[in-house]
Amino acid sequence: MRLTPVSLASVYYINNVRPKNGRRPTRRPFPFTNELPIFLRDHVSGKNDKQQSVACLQEMAILFACFKKNDFVQSLCMKEVEEFHKCHVRFMQNRSKEEELNRLGILSPGEKNLSHKQLNQLLKKYPQPK
Repeated sequence: MRLTPVSLASVYYINNVRPKNGRRPTRRPFPFTNELPIFLRDHVSGKNDKQQSVACLQEMAILFACFKKNDFVQSLCMKEVEEFHKCHVRFMQNRSKEEELNRLGILSPGEKNLSHKQLNQLLKKYPQPK
């Protein structure tokens, strides 16, 4: 018959507290060695510039709820269809304005969400010291 140890807890303590992750603490802090010089680049990539949010989600949910309630008869849900259509038209107009500003590279003062082209324009205007 095999006997189990009395205490299966960690025997390593840091400041009289057992670590939660089960790892053994290092004896001294690990030294950081930088292989390359640390500085920021003068450009950003445009990979994540696509729109993340869904347009007119609330209106679409109301429209589908109306369709479900009325067995998908479109004539009974004309008010919801019109609201969804108006929202879509507003969204497409705003999107075309934003695309035009992004294409021209015009910086609007106080804008929080800048495109990658606008950010690159600002970074070229104020380059990082090396």
